[in-house]
Amino acid sequence: MRHFDGTERAPKPEKKDLMIGGFSEFVAMTLFVFFGCGSASSNAASFNGEWDSASVTIIALQFGLLITILAFATAHTSGGHINCAVTFALTLVGTCHPLRGAVYFVAQMLGSITGALLLSAATDGSTSYGEVDRTGGLGSNGLQGALKARGGGAGNAFVVELMGTALLVYVVLETAVNTKSVTTDGTSMIRGQKQTLAPIPIGLAVFAAHVVCIPVTGCSINPTRSFGPALVSDTWDDHLVICWLGPLCGAFVASLMWLALKQIDPNPAATGKVLPPSAVAAADKPTETRVEAFR
Repeated sequence: MRHFDGTERAPKPEKKDLMIGGFSEFVAMTLFVFFGCGSASSNAASFNGEWDSASVTIIALQFGLLITILAFATAHTSGGHINCAVTFALTLVGTCHPLRGAVYFVAQMLGSITGALLLSAATDGSTSYGEVDRTGGLGSNGLQGALKARGGGAGNAFVVELMGTALLVYVVLETAVNTKSVTTDGTSMIRGQKQTLAPIPIGLAVFAAHVVCIPVTGCSINPTRSFGPALVSDTWDDHLVICWLGPLCGAFVASLMWLALKQIDPNPAATGKVLPPSAVAAADKPTETRVEAFR
């Protein structure tokens, strides 16, 4: 089976590349959980069971900024996945080799647990104002009280998480994977020299998804980010639907959407054989147009 854009699928990575990429994903996920879920632990606020809009905004902004920062920091070593739903999609379309995907998944899970343990140590205890951790579960996801009070259930959570993850994955595929994207310049990002602005729209997609999803599920769209806090705080309410089924189905749907798009607009390098980077770059290089000045 070929890459969804018609080119060859990613080759099997070398051991050194797997070690470097896996370690980068571990560090990135540790930081993501500590500072992302930490923003929820520090800023979560509600009135009469309803999320405070300012609280939603600051938490959503923090998650979006973190993904932007960490994707820029790790794009050249691991590809900056930091989300097993993204890894799943990239493996499905052919950008990520299954072996790399498996290593990244384990690294992300370990990083999530490590970040949650560090966050638990930082927010342990209580004061005269209440628990240090305002969420009571290290920012774990679950069906939110206001939605439950209105008769909402797991079905609502599933759709919201599916759509939020689909948005994120589609943006990843179109800005970081599509070689014709206005955000990229080059052909190889992992252990390569690809210049990319993709982390900016990807971070904005994460921010947009959190604004919608936080009042419903607390916003996962990232199963590995959700697992560590749930494990350390022993918070498993609707975990399977919210943190795994919804996001993974969203990643699958976005991948199929991208496949449909690539059937109409295939990669110009899709010639049935592997092209050298210089040839791919030449195929992707836009034609210069000379514009004469008015006189």
